[in-house]
Amino acid sequence: MTKKFVVWTALITVAVLFLIFFSFAWVMNRQDLVLAGLAKPFFPYFKYSQEELNKLYPQYINADVATTQSPEETHKLFVSKLKEGDLNGAVECCFVRGGQKDMKESLEHIKKDGLLPKMASDLDTIIKKISLDSSRAVYSYSVLKVDQNFGHRINFIKNSQGVWLIESL
Repeated sequence: MTKKFVVWTALITVAVLFLIFFSFAWVMNRQDLVLAGLAKPFFPYFKYSQEELNKLYPQYINADVATTQSPEETHKLFVSKLKEGDLNGAVECCFVRGGQKDMKESLEHIKKDGLLPKMASDLDTIIKKISLDSSRAVYSYSVLKVDQNFGHRINFIKNSQGVWLIESL
């Protein structure tokens, strides 16, 4: 074997290994994109365009739904149910489905501790809009305690019937 042959064989071997390594890395990167839903699931795993992503994953599902109950109306309804002591009604009418169980448990603890009237009176105030878009809203209210105002936020989400429900309080 000549020295020239050994050098060429070594260069070709290194080039092939280099190509295999980077091809494997490219495929694994594309598979990560496929698993994340950002690329098509067949070779050569092209990335979705922004238009295709918007169709596949709409950002605001209820953005085009007309409002039937405003955040302010939901807030008033929630406070009135609290004043009546109707915890089930307060939770069912005004909270998103995923947070109803936790909120009901929290309200039951508050009622058990005798603090429900205080909570209702604290919440019985005008809420001020911080931000409002087509399907999410953030409002604030303040409570006066020991000559100091304490600010709190209420996050709302619009459901498919156009009702703004409380996401967090």
